[in-house]
Amino acid sequence: MQGFLLALHATTPAALSAAVLLHLCAPAWLPPLAQRPAWAVWALISAWLLMSALAALALRPLALWRVPLRCAAAFLALAGALGLVRGAALAPAMLVSLATLGLLCLGIAACIGPRGQARRVPASRRKTARRSWHQRCAQAVAHGPFWLTGLLALESLRLAHLVSTGPARASGMLGLLLAFFIALPAATLRAWAARSAGVLWSLAALAYGGLALKTGLLQWPVAAALCAIAACHAAAAPVHPRQAGP
Repeated sequence: MQGFLLALHATTPAALSAAVLLHLCAPAWLPPLAQRPAWAVWALISAWLLMSALAALALRPLALWRVPLRCAAAFLALAGALGLVRGAALAPAMLVSLATLGLLCLGIAACIGPRGQARRVPASRRKTARRSWHQRCAQAVAHGPFWLTGLLALESLRLAHLVSTGPARASGMLGLLLAFFIALPAATLRAWAARSAGVLWSLAALAYGGLALKTGLLQWPVAAALCAIAACHAAAAPVHPRQAGP
């Protein structure tokens, strides 16, 4: 789940670039994109989720950022070239701007990661030790905030796009934003800034509690309670020496 959520952020530029290509080369037998059809939204979401799942399975954390940024640069260059070939309005200016964004993505990808190559440890010197049950439990608890973030995002997506209408649908969209921009940073900061993570989880608990009072749905008080538990767990975590003040 941690790798998949990281891949969701890493593949966002490539997904947006694919949306540009879809806008330029929409299938003729489907409703035009100017009418904002539902198929375009679901095609973008499906492509984004598929790219994220494949990237999480195939790539390591550093490559998880480098490869999508390079793919985004390729998509942007292709979109600018297609616009020029099709004779679109302001095609040369769009080509220059998209190429500039592509070069920026390539520059960011080149700056990610260490400069030198790490030494590989020979296989004969690698030590294999079996983890005890409490170590496995500790690892599962460490990944718990990411699973919680994933559950919040899935339930919010279900409310926003599948089952609800009216205010409940709007609350699902807001819950999705809270999951990605408050809960996910809180889960990420848990490893080296537990106090900051606790503050973010507390904000998430208050926000989901507000949604519970506004909509009356059962999902939001449960989400608020889980975020409050995560906040207490982060606050009780031992402080790393680098986090401690002078």
